[in-house]
Amino acid sequence: MLTTVVGSFPHELKGPNSFNDKLKNILGSYDPYIQAIKDIVKSELKAGVDIVADGGIRENMNMINYFSSNMPGMSIEEGTTVINSKIRPPRDDITINDIKTAEHALKDFLSEADLTSEEKERKGVKAVVTGPSTMIHSSRIGAFYKSKDDAILDYARSFNKELSAIEKKTNVKYIQIDEPMLSVGIANMKTASEAIDILTKGIKLPIAVHACGNLSEIFKDLAKFNVEILDLEFAGNDVNFNLIKNNISDLEGKKIGFGCVDSSVDNVDDKKTTKKLMTDAVELLGSENILFDPDCGLGKLTYDNAYGKLELMCNLNKEFGS
Repeated sequence: MLTTVVGSFPHELKGPNSFNDKLKNILGSYDPYIQAIKDIVKSELKAGVDIVADGGIRENMNMINYFSSNMPGMSIEEGTTVINSKIRPPRDDITINDIKTAEHALKDFLSEADLTSEEKERKGVKAVVTGPSTMIHSSRIGAFYKSKDDAILDYARSFNKELSAIEKKTNVKYIQIDEPMLSVGIANMKTASEAIDILTKGIKLPIAVHACGNLSEIFKDLAKFNVEILDLEFAGNDVNFNLIKNNISDLEGKKIGFGCVDSSVDNVDDKKTTKKLMTDAVELLGSENILFDPDCGLGKLTYDNAYGKLELMCNLNKEFGS
């Protein structure tokens, strides 16, 4: 099985070190996030992860404001995204430079890593973006939109431009759309599904939807989403395992991003418990249908524990012969 991450990872913003960076700092163009992204990718790869990500660290890991601040019709007021007019496509690429930074970090790692050609082939970068339903339900709507559903669909139409740019300008393995709001119970699942279809229209890359939390109320609808991968939480939510076990036929044709380490607890998971969960997943779903990852982002944990969780997951994955 491949291993991956969900999103955030502990990081440190560092000042300029090299002559070029110091010069950029004087000119006001130094970006501390570039080195932080490289450090994140290096840590994930060192832990054994196959498919890495840029860490989602912009705007202090606020992936609502990071995207909305680049979308005409949306603005940030006192730390909250506000929709004050019709949402329109971004004028410039949003994620491309950070994805390319992650890709360069991967290339540098592979040039020095003592890995077989097959092991190197497994490695890659994925793009991670915030989904339409989560974006709009996390924002405040002004007078322009009569309903959040209308805003969700407009956001999906507009943000399709960013997904197209990702597909054309990077070499990512797939695109992950984060929709944590779906399990909260405030989203219209019909609208959420329609928005994903609109957002991914014309995109040939595989698409994953990440939804964490207890999925009891939305699983039947979520399983019908027109995506290749559903990324779900299991280590911190055993209800979800029984849910897929009792509804396994609903997942036909889909791969599962299987959250096997608990992102809500700031200590490394018990090895025996994690191994059993991963073994149960393989027996239920089949190794060909699984990508192992944490339940959610690890950015709020200490570095040592976040790294330890990834290392545990990857080492156990090797025991399956993967």
